[in-house]
Amino acid sequence: MKKLLVLAVVLLVSACGVKPTGVVPAGPAPTLRNPGGPGRDAEVILYFVLDGRVAPVTRPIVNGRGAEAALSTLLDGPTEAERADGYVSALPRRAGSIALVPGPPATIDVSFPLKPIAGVGVNQLVCTAFAALAADGGYSIDGTIAVSGPDVQLPYQACQAS
Repeated sequence: MKKLLVLAVVLLVSACGVKPTGVVPAGPAPTLRNPGGPGRDAEVILYFVLDGRVAPVTRPIVNGRGAEAALSTLLDGPTEAERADGYVSALPRRAGSIALVPGPPATIDVSFPLKPIAGVGVNQLVCTAFAALAADGGYSIDGTIAVSGPDVQLPYQACQAS
């Protein structure tokens, strides 16, 4: 019993050897917001290109709720204010119909050719679809979404946003 008490005191005195430090600021925590949350204006998260990378933009919901409405709004391109802030789109402006077919796996089905669109444009579609699914309480089982157009069926895609 005496040896156990000595061991406990030694462990207590030695602690773990980590010296205490102050709080290290690392910016805000990442969040997914529910656009229909109580006490909030209804919002949609769209992904545009800023400095060559896909980045989120939050807007009030205008064209209805859901992934298809969000993707349709994405095809309208950035607003004048968003363009002034440096946001652009790698997608064709209002190029035709767009739909999100539930999965598994979920599939974004577009009526315009995908081959001419750069990877960042496809990523805009995928990230916007993920945000819309999350806002509606949905998800993609394996973290990917298929993207299909009249010219190609792309491999499953994951959101690569900054």
